[in-house]
Amino acid sequence: MPYFNSEGVNIHYEVEGTGPEVVMVHGFESSLEGNWRRPGMTGVLKTENRCVMIDCRGHGESDKPYDPRMYGAKMLDDIANLMDHLGISQANFLGYSMGSSLSLNMVLSQPERVKAVVLGGFALPNSDPEEVERQARRGQRILEALLADSMESIDPRNRLGREFRRVAESSGADLKALAAIRMGQAERKMPTQRMEPDTLAEKVRSISIPLMTVIGSEDLARGDKSALAMLVPDGCHFQIEGKDHLTLVPDPRFHGVTKAFLSYVNNR
Repeated sequence: MPYFNSEGVNIHYEVEGTGPEVVMVHGFESSLEGNWRRPGMTGVLKTENRCVMIDCRGHGESDKPYDPRMYGAKMLDDIANLMDHLGISQANFLGYSMGSSLSLNMVLSQPERVKAVVLGGFALPNSDPEEVERQARRGQRILEALLADSMESIDPRNRLGREFRRVAESSGADLKALAAIRMGQAERKMPTQRMEPDTLAEKVRSISIPLMTVIGSEDLARGDKSALAMLVPDGCHFQIEGKDHLTLVPDPRFHGVTKAFLSYVNNR
């Protein structure tokens, strides 16, 4: 089981397949095993791609610090450090949910490292002040559920938090580490979090690499699900009917459009 040291934190990663590299970054509460291998994405892609999969800090087999200051933008550093560790100067990227946010931030902060990017289960954040406030309350409900002594002690009205807690417990995730990640998002912000809405939109419009977004029709992501791809000159968007945030991950249609997109960018 390979690891490397990323500024004092041991990061687990796996590499499978041959071909152009695709760095695969999983979602919150998941892992490279839960997001890519077990649902079948790795098996689909590895025949034509060298799949470089990372367990983000706080997840999977990587170290799980409880200090919120150890997260936020440091998670971007882990991705860049993994690429350096493997001698990869530039790669395609595939992210899901939190992993899509990390991948988009790599595109905007280190564009020289990204050839093309697929963003799954992700929508461009809504800049409306009321929506921003709703998202802050949503995040607080999730944090409260992760920090609760038990599922029984979570307010029954906090259905969102209870669902996050249920998924975390079912996957054997470290609840304290997940809570630290949520808190760290506010303490060491990503580049996209530091931008004003108009600035972020302008930065997205300047993306010159191929970009694809894929999301389920039943995903509860806030905002216009296609807006991000529509802003990018070389962007495209797929909506998978009947799938939500969890059920999209193993769906063969998600795997198929991702493989086709990577084949296109690798051979154009």
